[in-house]
Amino acid sequence: MPAPDPHARPRQVTMAGWVTIIGSALVIASVFAQIGALDSLDTRRGVEETLAQPPLDGLDLQVSEVLEAIRVLAMVTGACAAATAILGWQVMQRSRSARLALSILAVPMFLAGLVAGGFTTSLVAAAAVILWLQPARAWLNGDPVPERFLRPPGDARREQDAARGRDGGRPDPFAPTPPAAPTEDRGQAPSWPPPTGSPVGDGPAPASTGPAAYPGFGQRPAGVDQPVGTSEQPGQPGAWPVPSGQPGAWGPPVPAQRGPKPNPLRAGLVLTWITCALVVVGLVLVVVAIALDPALVDEEIERAIAQNPTTAGEITVDQVRVAVYAFLAGFVAWALAAALVASFAWTGRTWAWVLLCVSAGLSAGLFLLLSLLGAFIALIPLAMASGALALLLRPEVRAWYAAR
Repeated sequence: MPAPDPHARPRQVTMAGWVTIIGSALVIASVFAQIGALDSLDTRRGVEETLAQPPLDGLDLQVSEVLEAIRVLAMVTGACAAATAILGWQVMQRSRSARLALSILAVPMFLAGLVAGGFTTSLVAAAAVILWLQPARAWLNGDPVPERFLRPPGDARREQDAARGRDGGRPDPFAPTPPAAPTEDRGQAPSWPPPTGSPVGDGPAPASTGPAAYPGFGQRPAGVDQPVGTSEQPGQPGAWPVPSGQPGAWGPPVPAQRGPKPNPLRAGLVLTWITCALVVVGLVLVVVAIALDPALVDEEIERAIAQNPTTAGEITVDQVRVAVYAFLAGFVAWALAAALVASFAWTGRTWAWVLLCVSAGLSAGLFLLLSLLGAFIALIPLAMASGALALLLRPEVRAWYAAR
């Protein structure tokens, strides 16, 4: 029976990762279902009945306020679930940073999930706790899995112990053989062979006249020059030169060379280009729609101006519309610049990789904010930007950019 690999991924990590991914998907589905049912008559009637019962009847809460609070909590839960689904996969790829981020997001996800999808959020929180226990902790830290988690269970363990007991008395065929004791005749003094050669200081020892171990033994290979500062004498081969391509005693070590691009880097850059393309196409369509029918945003702009009387006479609808165009154009330029930086990162530029990671983190935070404000379409680029950032921060990607 082959011995288990102490560096293989434990089944506890695999279970926790898939529980996180599946649980997060269920949380997202339940959040969309709950948000869609908030404006229904049954939901409003249920909230009214709950507020009419003690102790909530003394808090003077309005139905609209409670529904808005539930909507915000549901959006927070959905955004956290979209991120934890990606982090669950990264944890199975031995990412310690993904485990830390998953543990941080599991707390607000669990608390907000008490309102939306409490059971499934509890599963994700439990999976995050498992990742900090053995053997998951040792595997994620790069250490061998403890021996007690590698033992085969049940009958297989007893059979292994029995086999060891049967083989316990067999000698080890690979053990070194002890040297035989010299035998001497008690009636005769031991005779030693006469010394060969000359004492130290009387001149060089004569060359060996015995046969060589193989043809060319002790001789310099053909084509190798004599090392500088050495002289070859009869019977004494010259010093061997330092092999080329290896660090010598007189020079610094040779830096590691870059190999082929790791697969996480390729996937992260491709995902970045896809995200940038979706953002550019989506924003351009929004600009075209507003330009063809300005009434799509004029009503919202007028309503926002009316709610703030102090700026009613200072800001016009046209000024706000121009600001919206500039805002959207800035996002388009950002997406195009990120795609260009990703091209430089593909060629191995370290500065481009750093800028791309910063851009992905900022865009993920911005998409999360838009999702919390009610723009649920931003959940799609949020998941893509988070996935690209997780891929770009993989250990093998960092090691590839650290090499020269």
